[in-house]
Amino acid sequence: MRKEKKLLVTIIFAIILILLGTVKSNAGSLYLSDLGFDAQINNDGSMDVTETWYINIKNTNTLYKTFKKDKSKYSSITNVTVKDVTNGTSTDFKKTNEWAYHVQKGYYYGTKNEDGDFEIGWGVGLDTSTAYKKYQISYTVKDAITKYNDFAELYWQFVGEDFEINAKKITGTIYLPSDVSNKDEIKVWGHTKGLNGTIYATATNKIEFQINNFENGTYVEARTLFPTSLINTSGRIKNTDILDKAI
Repeated sequence: MRKEKKLLVTIIFAIILILLGTVKSNAGSLYLSDLGFDAQINNDGSMDVTETWYINIKNTNTLYKTFKKDKSKYSSITNVTVKDVTNGTSTDFKKTNEWAYHVQKGYYYGTKNEDGDFEIGWGVGLDTSTAYKKYQISYTVKDAITKYNDFAELYWQFVGEDFEINAKKITGTIYLPSDVSNKDEIKVWGHTKGLNGTIYATATNKIEFQINNFENGTYVEARTLFPTSLINTSGRIKNTDILDKAI
């Protein structure tokens, strides 16, 4: 009899864990037809980013974007906003300061999650329905630039390995604080699984990248070096050269 009770408790506990796992994932079916990034590097070493999600959503309550802790890449994420811009109209989400598995429709948070990572979550309210939506999330990355003796560097992972959504296409544009005299002064590299993308300095103040058929569980990051004179201040200054090491 004791063994039967123990087995029953074990089964109930397993069911609870399964239910908790389902709640945490918060996703029925998600697919991005396009994920776009616009990133403006500022002369104080920060970076303003707007992500545009063209996404097909089925049976999902909340969407998330998580930033892993990495003091070597940034110090904090601030100025978070979320908008629904489907069909050419713009509706601002309302901010809540509490982290949650389920976020009420029309509300968002930008705060640390239970793992201590910074996370943006917003409630889409499509628990039992399907829709094609367009969202814009914006934020500022503090101390995104490291200033070396020879170059200033942005080394940023736009999509992390924990991102759980496939995308037909990912595009990005990175703007420098001002123009350089020649595009050759801008050095660029792109990193992703399979190297199925392109990245170029397309103007004297602009870098563009594109990845097709992105599969979740990998990452997309860009690395660029540009003249230190474009950055007036920075939270990270290193008294060494970077070009040879980066190459």
